[in-house]
Amino acid sequence: MPGGGYPHVMTLRSRIVLIAFVVWTAFVWGNRISNTLRSDESTGSKTFSTVLSLVLLAFALAVVVVVVKAWKGYIDGGGAKVLMTAAALTVVVWLVRVPMILMADHGDKDPGFKIVHVGLGVVSVVLAALVWQIGAVALRRGQGSDAMEGGRV
Repeated sequence: MPGGGYPHVMTLRSRIVLIAFVVWTAFVWGNRISNTLRSDESTGSKTFSTVLSLVLLAFALAVVVVVVKAWKGYIDGGGAKVLMTAAALTVVVWLVRVPMILMADHGDKDPGFKIVHVGLGVVSVVLAALVWQIGAVALRRGQGSDAMEGGRV
């Protein structure tokens, strides 16, 4: 590998985590688009929700590309950065979204709606943390730094 580093070989665990992240992201944000289009939200809110959902789905698709490229090989530096960006974006969205959901009044569906969405956020953040870890390990190993190669993530 260029730079003398050791590549991060795509392990079964990495494949499972990355595929789970993609499937979960598609489920959550695909449903969000569907719910948005059927809601009585303002046009501006619908537009924002749809664009945000499409951005997250685009990053999920980018993760699919990383998985396919690395399936029998290794995750390169560019792939590692895609994984880490998708993970960071997911965490940021949920760090903003959960408090907004908890503070808003959702009428008759309020307690259940809040519980479900906090659960969606928790699962999303846990998967994102695992994706970040895969990306961080791949990036460290790809840089070839002796100090970094000894560290465990």
